[in-house]
Amino acid sequence: MPEELRHEDERVVGIIFIGFILGFLIGLTGVGGGALLAPALYAVLGLGYQAAVSVTLIYAVITKAFSAVQHVRQGTVLWRVTLLYGGLGIPGAILGARIIHWTNDSTQQVFPFVMSGLLMLVASLIIWESGESSASGRRKPFSPFNIKTRGVLAVAVVQSFAGVLLGATSVGAGSIVILSMLYLFRMSAQQVVGSNIVIAIIIGFPAWLTHFAVVGVHWNLLGLLVVGSAAGSVLGAKCTMLIPERPLKRVVAGIIYIGAFATLVKAWTT
Repeated sequence: MPEELRHEDERVVGIIFIGFILGFLIGLTGVGGGALLAPALYAVLGLGYQAAVSVTLIYAVITKAFSAVQHVRQGTVLWRVTLLYGGLGIPGAILGARIIHWTNDSTQQVFPFVMSGLLMLVASLIIWESGESSASGRRKPFSPFNIKTRGVLAVAVVQSFAGVLLGATSVGAGSIVILSMLYLFRMSAQQVVGSNIVIAIIIGFPAWLTHFAVVGVHWNLLGLLVVGSAAGSVLGAKCTMLIPERPLKRVVAGIIYIGAFATLVKAWTT
């Protein structure tokens, strides 16, 4: 076999394997699109920032669809709170995607640093929330089954922020929404993960369409990642039922830290 063909085959297998791992982590935690794939595409594979965000958004939508089916079967998607978060996040997601393409090249260099700092903050807050002192005795204000005006307003504030960040950085649908649910709603970690995965689909697709209209998408790369993710995402969703709540939260935080560090290193050295 010619040397270049062997290297190409190795590259294809490597991308499919990366897709499997990412799919598993998305199904397990609800995080993995903006928190891992975008940094990997930007920092490791060398895609431009806009192209990395575009691929990440549609990849997250496709792979989370596999996980969403499994979570719906498990009963870990709470539809009232899911549709509320999703609907209120769409306008901000479209606006965030447009912001990138309205700015010049020098301004766009700031976005990777924003992504990294945001990821580190969210991961730290999730770890704090899962600690002994915060987990015991703190009453969460809202029920996901009977959301009144105060609850709707709280979600609207979160999603006006998270939607813009999702569109601009591909981060937000996983990390920020998970964090807000952990603080605001009386939901288990498994319900937070399952509901968040469906929310990410609802707001991620309009954001991706906005990017696609300007920069398109790398279809070959996307296809290989999705092939690997199909089995991984379903397996990850099943595993949420096997991991205790507090360790699951800390796994989520650890994944976010990894993505933050990779993005910071790439942005700093570029």
